[in-house]
Amino acid sequence: MRVKEIRVAKLFGRFDYVIPMNLKDRITIVHGPNGVGKTMLLRLVAGLFSANNQALRSVPYERLEVELQNGKKTSILTVSRARGVRTQKGARDLVFTVADGLKPRKILLRAPRPEDLRLPLGAIDQIIPELEREGPEVWRHQKSGEFLSLEEVVDRFGEKLPVRWSDTAPGWLDKVRHSVPVWFIQADRLQGAGRALRSRHSRVPSTSAVMQYSRELGVTIKQTLTDYAALSQSLDRTFPARMVNYQEPMRIENLQAGLREINDKRARLVSAGLLEEQGEETPVPVPTRNDNTRLAVLSTYVQDTNKKLSVFDPLVAKVELFKRRINDRFLHKQVSIGQNGFRFTTSEGIDLDPLSLSSGEQHEVVLIYELLFKAVEDSLILLDEPEISLHVAWQEQFLPDLQTITELSRFDALIATHSTQIIGDRWDLTVRMEGLQHGVRKRTPSRR
Repeated sequence: MRVKEIRVAKLFGRFDYVIPMNLKDRITIVHGPNGVGKTMLLRLVAGLFSANNQALRSVPYERLEVELQNGKKTSILTVSRARGVRTQKGARDLVFTVADGLKPRKILLRAPRPEDLRLPLGAIDQIIPELEREGPEVWRHQKSGEFLSLEEVVDRFGEKLPVRWSDTAPGWLDKVRHSVPVWFIQADRLQGAGRALRSRHSRVPSTSAVMQYSRELGVTIKQTLTDYAALSQSLDRTFPARMVNYQEPMRIENLQAGLREINDKRARLVSAGLLEEQGEETPVPVPTRNDNTRLAVLSTYVQDTNKKLSVFDPLVAKVELFKRRINDRFLHKQVSIGQNGFRFTTSEGIDLDPLSLSSGEQHEVVLIYELLFKAVEDSLILLDEPEISLHVAWQEQFLPDLQTITELSRFDALIATHSTQIIGDRWDLTVRMEGLQHGVRKRTPSRR
């Protein structure tokens, strides 16, 4: 499934927007002044597809409608806040509707209530560390300083607390909500390392997103090497039997091309940091005349080696692009990749602590990493203010970089930005959110 169009009614009680997605270019940009709901729009879409109902209750709006497309099939997923405010915080039950060519299906999901709790009140601040109990039914939110009643705690954090649900989402609703993988890259990305939107929980605490992603990439490389070794052992174990039973050996010219391709691929993997250099290899001699025994051995070797090296195919292009983009941007320093993740060095080869990178450099590392390694095909990336901490020249290069990445990974991106440098000359990709109280926003004409 891909998101074709997003419609929101009465955002903040006043704004109506229609956001048509650029399915061909895979990049859609919303822009406009502060306070018109760009970030809130991303949060709503993220909450809808991550099954995070609390996120859908925390933003004031009347209705959110998303049109989905899968080939020629179109589905419309709608969520609205049920009438009747329960608390001074405005938490409401949610009504979900799915229309997909069949009879529309509707379900009301209640907001969690204090009577639904299945634990002692004294355990709440152990489950929610940012809450500190101040009285029998009063808690202080340590980050904001707010004092919250029991009802307000349940309103805000009910998705994290064990509650006795009287209403659960039916399978047909979960199926549609999970049909679009979503990754939300928020404005405070350096401290949280993004948000995996398949979880109802807040992001995993991290003192440095760069360090977290370095470790994560290292684990991915080690696992890929483990898979490579396991496949190699399996193929090597059965090599004699398969060689003896080989029916049609490759032609000499195809063998020569295959061996060159293997050498080139190994060199590429070494350069990317995915394989270690083993020293100078002895060239494999190719028979100059038809010798079926030798041809069978070499044919089996070429095919087996291609299978082994193909384990790295999902990773190598992304690692190469990551290194290229970072090294093109950074001055007097560079990044290399290995089993321990990122390694930053000066032009003189001196190792650098990733935390010594500037804010702009860290933002660039996190942005490029999340776009390359967090997206799957036909997923939706929600990106809030990519211009944060980036030099104007880097902002101007961001959209061309993103286009290259979307061509590689085949995901859709919805971007909220204030920066005309980010947009460049691609105003045809934009939808202006002007903050008018009435009417539907139309796409800004191209300035190209």
